[in-house]
Amino acid sequence: MSASAEPRRAFFIDALNLAYWCGNPPTLRIPLTLMAGLLDRGHQALLYFDASAVHRLPQEAALYMRLRQHPHDFIEVPARRTADGVMLRQARASGACIVSRDRYRDYRRRYRKLIDDPARLLPGAVADERVLVPSLALDLPLIASADEAWQRVEAALASAPLVCIGPAR
Repeated sequence: MSASAEPRRAFFIDALNLAYWCGNPPTLRIPLTLMAGLLDRGHQALLYFDASAVHRLPQEAALYMRLRQHPHDFIEVPARRTADGVMLRQARASGACIVSRDRYRDYRRRYRKLIDDPARLLPGAVADERVLVPSLALDLPLIASADEAWQRVEAALASAPLVCIGPAR
């Protein structure tokens, strides 16, 4: 199926999980590359972060702070709550898919139907400087830097209609 014939879908990106797909140190270039690729294909995408993310991304803290200025595209879950629980609840309510390698064991009982659905919980990887999400047939070149990836996301967002897929504010 070509990208133009592909139905528009909503994706929640477990951003800190993806940031570690290349190991340590984590980098925003992975979740932002994926987000840019999804937006370029006409999908909706939303990044989810735990409140501790700014401390886990010290090399990219300035970029992370810029991301926080985009509440329609970026969710930072308040301290003492986990992004996992909020993201799973919102995905169940909205029908969105989640991209993550997390198995969400702590939430299995409550969200079993979503977690066990291979069309809703989508794992991926980075190999040979490419972001791969096999169940979406996505094979994206990993953008060189997190700043460049954010520029690509901003450009894609500027040309896309604003549609809220995250939690009501």
